[in-house]
Amino acid sequence: MPRLLIVDDDAHIAASLRERFAARGYTATVACDGEQALARMRQEQPDVVLLDLQMPKLDGIGVLDKMREEGLESAVIVITAHGSIEKAVQATRAGAHDFLQKPFEPSEVEHRVQLALRQRAMARALSSDLPDFVVTDPKMQAVVELARKAAKSDATVLLLGESGTGKEILARSIHRWSRRAAGPFVAVNAVALSETLLESELFGHEKGAFTGALARKPGKIELAHGGTLFLDEIGDISPTFQAKLLRCLQERTYELVGGTETLTSDVRVIAATNRDLKKSVAEGRFREDLYYRLNVISISPPPLRERRADVRPLAEQFLRQFRPGARLSPEAFELIEGYAWPGNVRELRNAIERAAVLLEGDVLTAGDLPQEILSSQKQSLPPGSFHAQVEEFRRRLVQETLARFGGNQTRAAEALALQRTYLARLIRQMNL
Repeated sequence: MPRLLIVDDDAHIAASLRERFAARGYTATVACDGEQALARMRQEQPDVVLLDLQMPKLDGIGVLDKMREEGLESAVIVITAHGSIEKAVQATRAGAHDFLQKPFEPSEVEHRVQLALRQRAMARALSSDLPDFVVTDPKMQAVVELARKAAKSDATVLLLGESGTGKEILARSIHRWSRRAAGPFVAVNAVALSETLLESELFGHEKGAFTGALARKPGKIELAHGGTLFLDEIGDISPTFQAKLLRCLQERTYELVGGTETLTSDVRVIAATNRDLKKSVAEGRFREDLYYRLNVISISPPPLRERRADVRPLAEQFLRQFRPGARLSPEAFELIEGYAWPGNVRELRNAIERAAVLLEGDVLTAGDLPQEILSSQKQSLPPGSFHAQVEEFRRRLVQETLARFGGNQTRAAEALALQRTYLARLIRQMNL
């Protein structure tokens, strides 16, 4: 269950939020001031913190500073009263994930918490699973070397390639290696928002700009000041928004939705897409001038099937994370290295996590892997090959042992020196 800490000196608001999230399966606790919040964070290590900025003893900014000093890694959503936008921006630059203005709708709080949880999961993968990538394969080594060179400048970077190849990981690494590392890294997923919402999310909006715009809201580009703005799925934005983005990139200026003042922000832009932008330009779906504005430095992390040398160390790394002390059997390694991994690193991570969660014992075997991996391997075995004959012998051995004990799986497992649950999985996989 996700762990949520609600920090607010308004007991009514805190209790109301706690009841709402507890009813939805969260482990929700409450702190009434900044010092108590820090104590709970040290003890409970919450996934997300809803943090009021105005509190006795220690305010929200002070809490964020202490969190940074102590290495407390909860995702923080700051809550601010109307008219405290400057404080909210300061908090975001101090490490807050997002901010909300009072009064707020409970449904909006839920939405922001869910987004923070997803962002936290990704951040963990970036910081602990793949701190600087697994770069055994020469193709990946070349990509990382190019990214490190790109990080030395403020040039716009365009990351191209299939989903799951680690484009956001690479973007975060470029930020971390750059002179802007102390500044914020702000990500915007273009495909997840409508054109109107995307414009408001990126540029911000003035009070009354549209229905529901109850107060001025700074955009992601303002929050990324001094750092890096990551525009994910850039190939999916509309032609109208492409023109607005091009103007912003060319002139380094923008306007809030509903505003008239021209603003500037010192940001480095990294964009990413899994689409073929050259093809989109040729078909008239993507502006040529925007393409060249984004494509100052182009980096394409290869799909996992083209960096085979990284498959095994990645699998071992994920297994250490999800099941410390466990190891992969030789048969499991053979299947993992032979699979095409159409979902790339993301699919490999999910497969190892699933197997680790269901694992009984300390050895992850071939039978613990997802069915699609086993099926793919069987379909690719040439008739009469060594592996095909081994597979047929395994099938015949299980069949004969089951027949000898009249189908009793417990006795058959004992005779084969297998765990009962493992034998059951073999039976299902072999369709016996």
